Amino acid sequence: MGEIMKFRNAIAVTSGKGGVGKTNISVNLALALQKAGKKVTLFDADVALSNAHIVMGVQPAQTLADVIAEKKNISDVSVKGPLGVKLISGGSGLLELTNLSAEKRGSIIRSFRELEEDCDYLVVDTAAGIDDNVLEFVQACNRIIVVVVGEPAAFIDAYACIKVLHQANGVRNFDIVVNRVRDDAHGADVFKRFKSIVDRFLEANLHHVANIPEDTQLHASVSRCNPVVLSNPNARSAKAFVKLAARIDSAEASPTDASESFVATPARKSGGKR
Repeated sequence: MGEIMKFRNAIAVTSGKGGVGKTNISVNLALALQKAGKKVTLFDADVALSNAHIVMGVQPAQTLADVIAEKKNISDVSVKGPLGVKLISGGSGLLELTNLSAEKRGSIIRSFRELEEDCDYLVVDTAAGIDDNVLEFVQACNRIIVVVVGEPAAFIDAYACIKVLHQANGVRNFDIVVNRVRDDAHGADVFKRFKSIVDRFLEANLHHVANIPEDTQLHASVSRCNPVVLSNPNARSAKAFVKLAARIDSAEASPTDASESFVATPARKSGGKR
């Protein structure tokens, strides 16, 4: 794939499987970071099927489609959401966005530079799957959060995502967020079981960074298009997002693979176990 452009404070939220809560986590993490005094941009990289704007309760007038058509720069299509979080929507229902060329993907990733001066964190909400559209956006981010739920299918798809990123591109560090937990003990058990699978076949480093409880307030916030961090800050789920944001922004944050701002690094194959 040639060079990979990485943004130091870009956070990819991915999983390999749809329906595990990536967008909800991305939106609430972005808002929690903004509440902590950071300037945050949320990029909905689920091109053609984006829905972060729905979760946030905003309606963008322009989307990534306008950037791809070379009508606008990426900074021009952002819309201001709750607390001042900027959203760049991937667009929805547009055929031209379903299979971007490598050239178009590279152009979008390079355009992240436009956001650097006015952005402390870029949160990237990826699509489901492990196709090139997903993987190249993930690789552009220095911190990779993999969302896991305690289901066999979710384990398999999250493992496949980590395997491709690790073996084909040399990514070693992955943050794991366990979603829909009953309590922290349940989250620890899910992480332990998932890590045992990854450790058996790969030499990747998994960091358990958060458990997100499944509570009624979180469900209600989704139905109302009003993120739980805003609508019910005392909910267990909201507190978990705030805790995750604080951890990412602290000196105790888990290690990542690169630390420069916009570093071009060659794609490489890693010698995993299998």
